[in-house]
Amino acid sequence: MARDVSAGQAIRWSGAIALGGLITFSSFVLSGTDAQAGGLSVREQSVSFQGMSFAGAAAGGDLSSSFWNPAAMATAGYGLATESHFSLIVADIDVRAESVSVLPGSLVTPSTTAVNDVSKIDPIAVVGASYASWRVNDEFVFGLSISAPFGSQNDASDPVWSGQYHYRASQLLTVNVNPIVSYQISPTLAIGAGPQIQYMLLKVKANPSGALAPPQRRSVLEGDDIGVGFTAGLLWQPTPATSIGLGYRSAVSHNIEGDASMRGGMLATGGGLGTVAFEPTAFSAKLETPEMLTLSARQSISPAARLLATVEWTNWSRLDEVNFMATRMGGIAAGPFSPGDSVNVLDFHWDDGWFFSLGGEWDYSSRVTLRAGAAYEVSPIRRATQRKINVADSDRIWLSAGASYALNETMSFDVAYSHIIFDDAPIDSLTTSPASPTTPVRQFVGRAHQSADIVSVAMKSKW
Repeated sequence: MARDVSAGQAIRWSGAIALGGLITFSSFVLSGTDAQAGGLSVREQSVSFQGMSFAGAAAGGDLSSSFWNPAAMATAGYGLATESHFSLIVADIDVRAESVSVLPGSLVTPSTTAVNDVSKIDPIAVVGASYASWRVNDEFVFGLSISAPFGSQNDASDPVWSGQYHYRASQLLTVNVNPIVSYQISPTLAIGAGPQIQYMLLKVKANPSGALAPPQRRSVLEGDDIGVGFTAGLLWQPTPATSIGLGYRSAVSHNIEGDASMRGGMLATGGGLGTVAFEPTAFSAKLETPEMLTLSARQSISPAARLLATVEWTNWSRLDEVNFMATRMGGIAAGPFSPGDSVNVLDFHWDDGWFFSLGGEWDYSSRVTLRAGAAYEVSPIRRATQRKINVADSDRIWLSAGASYALNETMSFDVAYSHIIFDDAPIDSLTTSPASPTTPVRQFVGRAHQSADIVSVAMKSKW
């Protein structure tokens, strides 16, 4: 039976949704994100599912399942429900240079730093996600998801090192708003869908490989955009003990617009050194985030225990290269750029990513649920030539545990911990110069050793 909603309830609900969204958005803006899923994905969207290494993530169970499958909103109860999830990610990344060379015919400055030096890239990030649902009647549920599905933020500990011409710092930040409608077609089948509105900010810093550019000088590319996409999914519950979910997140196309500039240091002019001011070059670049398909299942094996599993595919092979094209006359290091000239090129050519997980949960008591799970993730970066210093991704194993505590009938808390073990990541990276953004001039060969720990907390409320 549908229930009436009073004006007072509606005001309290709208306030709760606004507060949850504000807290989540603030966590993105203040702390940035770090990608600990394959490629540039951010997997930390749910504390309860993190406790099982994201096994069963698209099979429903709580509102955060809607990130992977919007049909999961169909399991929400009457009234307003909200969830706020926060994850602290602590990564330990060492990049060791094995050889650094200037390619034949390149008129660039040889590196003066020692080979075999190590750059520490130890990002610490806070990632947030919020969800809300409002059941209208027995068939329809309206929902809202606010998340950061893609991101990376890291900075080399020493700006003057063997890899300084290939990488210095980078930041990719996204904020994704996903309104959702779910519909219960039958007692066993529900569907859901909704649009994605995604904001993206991209910033890349490097030491330019110009013949006249000293190591302390740096090039900066910075731009942003808003793109749109959609999510869709279905949730099938053939018996009260079985739940199977299939969810799809579409690609989102971005046309990033911003400026390329040179900052810091001195530049040779004529017969001596002088400070040179360069007009920033306006650019645009097309970047498309990949679609993702997630299949999950949850099976009760007793009144208090459940087994869960997930298989996920991400179409990272669509990410070929990102070409930053000048849209306004300007000048950096090597001279002026005209509209249509290439300012810089980010070369990816990745493969598709895969994720497999198994987990379980056990109701220890009426208030406490315990969880554990493991996963194996196949990185979209599988060859040394695909790997960059700032995205030294590789295959990994997830080991996770978590718990929930119900304070009362309207409020509960989740905690989770994950340790991620990465394969060693060989790097064979080429870089260009501002004078010729499409022609490699330097080669960096090295290896990345990395691990990560994630601690997460969540609060769930019914209003």
